[in-house]
Amino acid sequence: MSQPPSGQRPPERRQAPRFNLSMPVTFSIAGSGRLCAGMVDNISLGGVLLVTDEPLSHTDRIVIHIPIAMDATMNIEAAIVRTSNVGEVGVAFMSLDDEAMQRLSELVDQRARKNA
Repeated sequence: MSQPPSGQRPPERRQAPRFNLSMPVTFSIAGSGRLCAGMVDNISLGGVLLVTDEPLSHTDRIVIHIPIAMDATMNIEAAIVRTSNVGEVGVAFMSLDDEAMQRLSELVDQRARKNA
């Protein structure tokens, strides 16, 4: 892959726009079932940027438990796509059906209006 000329940003690879949305979540690590805590920093229909103290690797699969109402949670299977040494973890949703995509879209819209 060629690098962009100095001073230019690389082309955007994301397929879905990201929205700044800070919210606490829990997630389970597949295989161990261990429940962990994190904070969503931003979200799109393709994934989230998760901030956590939990050490994760590119081979980990997780299930993110996103609260969408007082009594409802979405459980979304996800893969780790990048990690950093400051606790930021790039997470890609693995499979969202049309209903889950719609619910997630409504959550993002609702939070965006609330923070506007």
